[in-house]
This record gives sequence, structure tokens and C-alpha cells, in this order.
Amino acid sequence: MSKMQIRSFLWYEFKLGHRAAEAAGNINPVFGKTVVKDRTAQLWFRKFRSGDESLQDEEGRGGHFEIDHEELKTIVEADPRRTCRDMAKELNVHYATVSRHLRAIGKTKKLDKWVPHELTEYQKLCRLEACSALLQRNGKDPFLDRIVTCDGKWILYDNRKRSAQWLNRNESPKHFPKPKVHQKKVMVSVWWITAGVVHYKLFGTGETVTSDNYCNEIEIMHQKLQQMRPALVNRKGPILLHGNARPHVAQKR
Repeated sequence: MSKMQIRSFLWYEFKLGHRAAEAAGNINPVFGKTVVKDRTAQLWFRKFRSGDESLQDEEGRGGHFEIDHEELKTIVEADPRRTCRDMAKELNVHYATVSRHLRAIGKTKKLDKWVPHELTEYQKLCRLEACSALLQRNGKDPFLDRIVTCDGKWILYDNRKRSAQWLNRNESPKHFPKPKVHQKKVMVSVWWITAGVVHYKLFGTGETVTSDNYCNEIEIMHQKLQQMRPALVNRKGPILLHGNARPHVAQKR
């Protein structure tokens, strides 16, 4: 059954005053279960309600244009990271047409895989032994819920998004290096426990973590922790877990 015939049936159902879902329900039992999808019926009914009762594709939409699949395959495999809009501009069709034909040739969108920082076998073994020992200790003397830890993170003003690639369904995404860190950024320091974030601070431009402001952050965090988990502060006692960076281990007089 042609698209024009289906659209004629939808127009007829519209003229009878039926709803889009009702129209699809009337047509499909007669001509096949998947002849008209509810979404398709809704789109055409919306068009009819706007006063446009033409059964032709809108000019410039690219609905009636076809793409040579071999040409499209050559384009997308030459650069899987190209967008539908970019390829549509080259092929002089609507981007929705490109998307439809990409799926027709078995291509699907998958996120890039960034290259991870790989650990050596020795480093993996050390981490395994440390984790096992801590889990055994926690079984005898639960302490993980008492841990308070802190870390800093650079937040980029121009935060890069991971792009995606058009690939075959059983094909894994290609690896790309992480983007370089942008110069314009701000540092955030976050304190948290297993129950959630206790305190955070955004550092000003040019401000860095020093022993003075680190100790000040500990005091602020402790006050907030007193309100958030009074039993932890008053009875069990929190365990501060931090790195060996100079501000963390400096002796203050």
C-alpha cells in the first residue's frame, strides 16, 4: 500500500471527526497491524487541523527524496563522527532523511570511548589487596560510615561534550584521546560521607588550596557535619581521609 493511499485514509478519518489513535485503530485491522503508527496518524492530524489538507510532503523537508545507500555509507564510514545535519547539507536533503537512511543501512549512534589511564598488573594487585583488607576490617569493626573525605575538581567553563559515531550495530566505538583541559576553569572542593555531600566551596580566580584555607574548610565542614550527623560527631567520631598533598599534612602553629 502506498503512502498516498494511507494518507487518504487518514484524511477520510479526520473528516469523519475521529481522533488520530481511533483512525489508526480503524485502518490497521483491515490493512495490517503496522500500516499506520499512532505517531504518524498524530502528525498528519495535526497538519489537517492547521488547515493544510494537502497529502504531499512539505517542500524542503526531504520526505520524498531518496539517498543512494552506497554513497551515504562511503560518507559516514570516512568520518563516523559527522552529524546528520552536516551530511544532509552535503547531500542536499533534510537531516531527518539522513537519519532514516542511516538506520536503514544498519548504522546506529554510539558514544566515543575515551582512552583510559591503564594500570599495571602490580598496581591492580595492590588495589585488590588494600580493598580486601579494608572490607575484612569493616566486617569486624564497621568504620566506612565514619569516613569523611575531600577532593578537588577543576570545572571547565567550556565543558566539552563526548561526540558519537555512526557505526554498525555490532561495531564498537573507536577510541579517541580525552580533550585537552581548557585554560578557563574554576576549582571546587567537596567534602562528603556515605550519606552524601557535607560541604563544598568554589575557589575564586587565582585562589589555590593552602594549609590556612584547608584548615578553615575543615572547621566549616565539622560544623555542618554536627548538624547532619550529630551521632557521628558526638559518639563514634569521624575519620578524616585525605591525600598527602602539602596543604593536607602541613603542621600549623
